[in-house]
Amino acid sequence: MNSTVPIRFDAAPASGAPATAPARPGAGERHLRIAESPRAVKRRMASPLIGGLVAVGVILVILATQLGLSIAISQGAYEARALEIEQRDLARVERVLAQHVDKLSSPQNLAENAAALGMVQNSRPATLRLSDGAVLGALDSPTSEVRGNLVPNSTLESMPVVDAEGLLVPRSAVGGAQQEPIDPPVRWKGKLPAPETR
Repeated sequence: MNSTVPIRFDAAPASGAPATAPARPGAGERHLRIAESPRAVKRRMASPLIGGLVAVGVILVILATQLGLSIAISQGAYEARALEIEQRDLARVERVLAQHVDKLSSPQNLAENAAALGMVQNSRPATLRLSDGAVLGALDSPTSEVRGNLVPNSTLESMPVVDAEGLLVPRSAVGGAQQEPIDPPVRWKGKLPAPETR
């Protein structure tokens, strides 16, 4: 069984040009378009300019925002530093005040304030036993005036003392509570004593 396929030959054009494939529908048609108006041409030409201006504007806004944030952050750092310095100064003041409280609550200072207020010292105090309510000791024991401190305390010289009216006055203003002057330090002469070592 021989099957043959018929082959079709088209005649070449008379001008001698090579044969071309048959044209597709609509391929040979010209595309016509309406000419643009001058406004549309200007608008199309201006659109890249507008896009560039918008891009530059966005970049400037980003830079301004970044500058504002950096200024705000640096301002916060300055405020934090100022607060740290203030906290350090307040800690120093607190330490100084704590030292003053310790000086004022020392037994020597309390004894001088008691003498300035006219209190007297009871050499043999009486006590009360709570179990049976007995009084131990005599209630009319002899009293004596408070003597000055046997060991002078130079740190109390700058602290005020209470006077007879209950007001704080300098120590020099109260006669009974005045301490005896402390001898000035003496310069050491000769070699410093040291133990012999081997």
